[in-house]
Amino acid sequence: MTESFPRWKAYGVSLLTLLVPGLSHWFIGRRARAGAFFALVSGTFLTGVLLHGGLFPFSSTNWLFRLGSVAEMGMGAPYVLGRALGWGRLDLLDTADIMFGYGNTFLVTAGLMNMLLIMDAFDIAVGRKE
Repeated sequence: MTESFPRWKAYGVSLLTLLVPGLSHWFIGRRARAGAFFALVSGTFLTGVLLHGGLFPFSSTNWLFRLGSVAEMGMGAPYVLGRALGWGRLDLLDTADIMFGYGNTFLVTAGLMNMLLIMDAFDIAVGRKE
């Protein structure tokens, strides 16, 4: 069993996943898991971008876009980087694309999976889970 961290340190370690998916698990010592999580979450995010999914802005007046934005923000740094580079821009041409809905689903799923990884890393770090 992994040695547990003090609660304050567990919060810091678990939030590393916001920088790179799976990074928290890497620091905890779960290297194989970290690599699998990185590949899974990053692949889902990139698939969403390649399918012309939109990275929703939180400033939207549409409540559903705001909800999607919160889910996508769960990706952390990849979301911020994608918005800064103009990936997943909500252009009228892209929203008319037949793959737009699938791309959005992949992007939201990637953000939600990353949030689950944060909680999983925290549970492992405090010793609640092996």
